[in-house]
Amino acid sequence: MAEGYGACLINKPELVQDMVKQVRNQVENPRFSVSIKIRIHDDFTRTIDLCRKAEATGVSWITVHGRTVEERHQPVHYDAIKIIKENMSIPVIANGDIRSLKEAENVWQITGTDGVMVARGLLANPAMFAGYEETPLKCIWDWVDIALELGTPFMCFHQHLMYMMEKITSKQERRVFNALSSTSAVLDYLTDHYGI
Repeated sequence: MAEGYGACLINKPELVQDMVKQVRNQVENPRFSVSIKIRIHDDFTRTIDLCRKAEATGVSWITVHGRTVEERHQPVHYDAIKIIKENMSIPVIANGDIRSLKEAENVWQITGTDGVMVARGLLANPAMFAGYEETPLKCIWDWVDIALELGTPFMCFHQHLMYMMEKITSKQERRVFNALSSTSAVLDYLTDHYGI
C-alpha cells in the first residue's frame, strides 16, 4: 500500500510541493528542516522536475533512492542520483544497496552527494559505520541489554536479532533461530550458541 501511494506522489509533483508548503506553513521555527525521500521516475526529467519543485517550496534536503518503483533487485542508478545532485542547490542524500562502510564511501564519491542513507545494511550490521564487516557479538549483546531494559516487544526484539545474525549464522541455524517464539527461547539460544 505504501509503495503504491509513493508511486502516485512521484507523478504528482504539485501535490508534493503543496505538502511541503503546508508543513512549512505550520512550523514557525525557520531552522526546522523538512525533507523528502523519493525514488527515481522512468522519465528522468520528471524526477528532476519533482526535485526542483520541492526545492523551490522550501524542502531542506532530498534523499534519493536510485531505483524506480518497479525495480526491486536491479542495480541502483547512482548516475541518476549524481545528476539530481548536480541540479540541486540543497543537500542531496544517496540511498540504495549500501551494505558496508566501504560501499557507503564509494557511493558518496560516485554521486558527489552530501551524504548517504543506509537502511537494510544497518539493520544487518549496526556496527557498519564503525568499520565492521559483520555484526560483532558485542553489538548483539548491547541490543539484548537495550531491548530488555526498555521492554521492547518480542517481535521487534527478535526481528532485529534476525537481521544482525544473518551473516554470522548458517542457513540451518537461521531457520532454528528465526522460528523461536519467546524472549526466553532467544536468550537460551544465544547463551547456548554464543555464550551471550
